[in-house]
Amino acid sequence: MTIARLSTHVLDTTIGRPAAGIPARLERLDPDAAAEVGLGTTDDDGRVFRLNTADLAPGRFRLTLDTAAYFERRHGSMFYPQISVSFALSGDREHYHIAVLTSTYSYSTYLGS
Repeated sequence: MTIARLSTHVLDTTIGRPAAGIPARLERLDPDAAAEVGLGTTDDDGRVFRLNTADLAPGRFRLTLDTAAYFERRHGSMFYPQISVSFALSGDREHYHIAVLTSTYSYSTYLGS
């Protein structure tokens, strides 16, 4: 099975609002290298509807959110310049959604729907 869409949603829990304007990069992780398979920027609702530029085969991936400029702009300071989440997609669904809850000094993530 191929994966048609990988999306993300970033929420800033410090202010209880979506985190808009965060650059996101999706990479496929192979044993010897990482290959970029998608780019995007969170919209006003903190979402990137589809990060991948083409259908994905099951495997290991990494989502990297470049949060430095967002936190500097929004909160005047930054502790996590990037948030990287590595995960394995089994291909048991056509759409995967990686949700990220973040604040100045913490973050968590989960597989959404």
